[in-house]
Amino acid sequence: MFDSLSQKAPQPGLEHDFGGSFARCFQPTNFRTTLQSYRERKSKSRPPASRPCIMLDVIRTIALTCLLSSICLGASNEKRPSYPSYDYEIARAHEIEPHRRTIPLKGVSPGFNQLRLTLTVSPMGDVVDAGAGGDREALKFWPQLQDEVRQWKFTPFEENGQAVTAEVEEYIDLVPPERLPMIHVAAPILRPTSKVAITLSRTGCFGSCPSYTVTVGTDGIVFAGGGYVVASGKHTDRVDANQLRNLAKRFVTADFYSMDSSYTASVTDNPAYTLSIVIDGHEKKVEDYVGSWVGMPAVITELENAVDTFAHTERWIDGSDGLVEALRGENFNFQSFEAQLMLKEAASRGSTETVRKLLKVGVPLEPLPAPKPDRPYVTSQLESVGWLNAASSHPEALQVLINAGASKNDQSDKDLALAGAARSGNVGTARALMDYGANPNADLSARAVTKGGGGIKTQRTGAGSVLIDAAESGNPEMVREILRYNPELEARDGQGRTAVFAAGEYRDGDKDGARVECLHLLAEAGADVNARDNEGNTPLHETFLTDVEEELLKLGADVNARNKDGETPIFTTVDDDAIPLFIEHGADLTIRNNKGETVMEAAKEKGPLREEAFRKAIQKLNQR
Repeated sequence: MFDSLSQKAPQPGLEHDFGGSFARCFQPTNFRTTLQSYRERKSKSRPPASRPCIMLDVIRTIALTCLLSSICLGASNEKRPSYPSYDYEIARAHEIEPHRRTIPLKGVSPGFNQLRLTLTVSPMGDVVDAGAGGDREALKFWPQLQDEVRQWKFTPFEENGQAVTAEVEEYIDLVPPERLPMIHVAAPILRPTSKVAITLSRTGCFGSCPSYTVTVGTDGIVFAGGGYVVASGKHTDRVDANQLRNLAKRFVTADFYSMDSSYTASVTDNPAYTLSIVIDGHEKKVEDYVGSWVGMPAVITELENAVDTFAHTERWIDGSDGLVEALRGENFNFQSFEAQLMLKEAASRGSTETVRKLLKVGVPLEPLPAPKPDRPYVTSQLESVGWLNAASSHPEALQVLINAGASKNDQSDKDLALAGAARSGNVGTARALMDYGANPNADLSARAVTKGGGGIKTQRTGAGSVLIDAAESGNPEMVREILRYNPELEARDGQGRTAVFAAGEYRDGDKDGARVECLHLLAEAGADVNARDNEGNTPLHETFLTDVEEELLKLGADVNARNKDGETPIFTTVDDDAIPLFIEHGADLTIRNNKGETVMEAAKEKGPLREEAFRKAIQKLNQR
C-alpha cells in the first residue's frame, strides 16, 4: 500500500536487524550526512547509483570520520530514468535468500566498514544495475562484491498493484575474516530425552534497539520484554521439545562449544547479545558485542537469528501476527493497562491486524490508571500519548481506531494526531482526522507533541500550528490542504520558526522541486519570507537547499539580513553552491559580524574548502 517513498509516511529507523548490520539499530542521521545526501541527490548529471552515501551513526565519532572522507561512485555517467524509490526497511522485506548483508573479506580492518548500495531492480525482482557509495577504504572492496550483489533476488516491488522497476537502498557491512576456533571442545551428547535450554539476550543501544531475553527450553518458551518492544514484561508459549532438540543440533554442528566466550569490539553505544545453550547441565555461553568486527564466526549470528525465528519473537517485539493468540494462550488480561500500552505500541508501528485483534478481544479505549508504584512494570514512551497520536503515521491502523471510536471526545489527541499526519505528508489521513473533528487551526505550542525518528519516540513542545508540520513534510498537497483553512501564517514553533523555515528543511526522499512548491504556496498565501527566529535568523540563513535559496531570493528574501551574531546568510550557509548565488544577488562582503570578521575572514575558520568556494565565486564575478 504505502511502499514507495513518494507515498509512505516517514518510518522510524530499523529497530532491530538480526541478520544484518546492527548499525541500523540507530538511524539518527547527522547533519553532515543529510547535507551530503542532498548535495549528491540534487546533482542531475549523476545516475541513481551515485546518490547519497548515507553513513549511519553506529558510533558518532567513527561515523563523523567516515563522513569527512566519504565519496560516491556510480557505475556510469549516463543520466538514467527516475524510478520509484524504496528505502532499506522496505527493501529488506522483499529480499530472497541467499542475501548476505555482512560479508567477511581478507584485508578488511576491524571497525565500521559499510557500503551503501543503490540498486535498480526489475519488475521480475532481478538486480539489473548496482552502484556503491561509502568511504574510500570500503569502496576498494566493491569490485569483489558486484557479481554477488547482481545475483540478489527480490520479490517484485509494486505500485498500484503492478510490478515496477524500482530504485532500492541496501547496505553491505564488510568485516574481517572469521576467527575460527583453534581448539575443539566436545559438545555433550544430544539424546532424544535430553533437557535443553537456549537463551538469547539482546540489550538496548544508543537508539531504538529492542531489549529482551528469550529462553526456549524443553518445558516451554519464556519471553521477557524490556524497551522498544510491543509486549513488555514476561510472556510464555508452548514448545515442541523434539523441534527444540533439532535446533540444539545446529549448535552442536556449528561447534558452538568450541567458540570463544566473548567477541567484543572496542566501540560504544551498541547492543550486546548473549547466546547460551545448556544440554543436560552442560552450558556454553558466548557474548557478542559487535563481534563481527573482530572476526566472530558468522554462524553465531545465524544461531542468534535461529533462536528468534524458533521462538517467533517478532510477535512480542513488533506486534506481528500471532501476538494476540499467544497472549490468549497465557491467559493474559486484555482489560489491563498493559494491554492498552500494547495496543498503542502496535498502532505506533502500523501493525494494523494486531490493532484490530486487540480491539476485538476487548482492550478498552477508556484510559486506565497506571499500576501502583509497588507493582513493577516496564514503562513506555507512549504512556501519555493518545490513541490517534500513536497511530498518526500509519493510515490503516489509525482508521481502525477511528472506526472504533478512539478518542472521540479527546480534542487534544485529535489535534496532535493531525499534526503527526501533516508531518508525514499523508493528505488522506489528515482529511480523515479533520472529518473526525481535528482542528487544522489548533494552537499546539503549549502541547507535548510526540515525534518519531530513528525508531525513538520523543515528546517536545508542539510546532505552534499544523501548517508548520505540513510545510515540514515537503508535500505541496499537504500544505495546500491546510492552507484551505486560512491558518495563521506566522505562527511559530519553540525556536521561533515559521512554516517558511520548515519548508526549507530536507528529508531523504523529497521529490525534486517539492519544497520550492511548498515555499511558493506559502508566499502566495502571504507568508513572510524574511521572518526571524529566536536567534534573528531568516529562512535564508537556515536552509541549505540551493533551489529553496533561489526561490527565497526570487520572493524577496533579504540577502544581507543580519542575525543576532551580526551574520548575513552568506556567513551561515553550509551550501557552497549558495556562495556565488548570494554574491550575484548583492551579498555585501564587507559586512562584519559581531566578532569583527568579514565573511572571508570567517571562512578561514571553516576550512580550505570554504575558502576555495569563496575564491572561485569572487573570481567568477570578476571575470564578468
